[in-house]
Amino acid sequence: MKCFELAVKEIRKRNIPGDVAEVGVFQGEFAQFVNAAFPDRTCYLCDTFEGFQPEEAAQEMQQGNATQAFVNAYQNTSEELVMEKMEHKDRIVLRKGYFPDTMQDIDTAFAFVSIDMDFEASIYEGLRYFYPRLSRGGYIFLHDYNSSLYGVEHAVDRYEKDHQILLPKVPLCDANGTLVIVK
Repeated sequence: MKCFELAVKEIRKRNIPGDVAEVGVFQGEFAQFVNAAFPDRTCYLCDTFEGFQPEEAAQEMQQGNATQAFVNAYQNTSEELVMEKMEHKDRIVLRKGYFPDTMQDIDTAFAFVSIDMDFEASIYEGLRYFYPRLSRGGYIFLHDYNSSLYGVEHAVDRYEKDHQILLPKVPLCDANGTLVIVK
């Protein structure tokens, strides 16, 4: 959490333009901090609010990257549950559905993005959508990079290879293996 606070401080100090977002909101535990830290910015929250896409979940389980119990646990969410936690509800834009379809009509810059979709294809799409829209000096926090969800790291590697870039990234030694990408 301290790394997030420091990123917020830098975004404010350097006046980095853009909105904020979290894709893979689940129950809104982290989204509430994003919303509270940026009361003056639109906060996009993208999730199915029903669980993982069945085909992607089945593929990840087949590859040994997830269990059925893990997939089932993430069905315990709703838009109402998430919104109850938000301090600045007027700044929230909920986008229910499968990403990136949920953001097709949005073309804005972002100062901060949290990507927490757990599975390779979704993470890759998150990077494909958000990294080009990330303002210079902005941050992407990528959850589960150093974890048993191996598809997360594979998505980052594939994105770098496909786009022939080396992302400026810092892996954190936190409980969830967060990767910080700065533009």
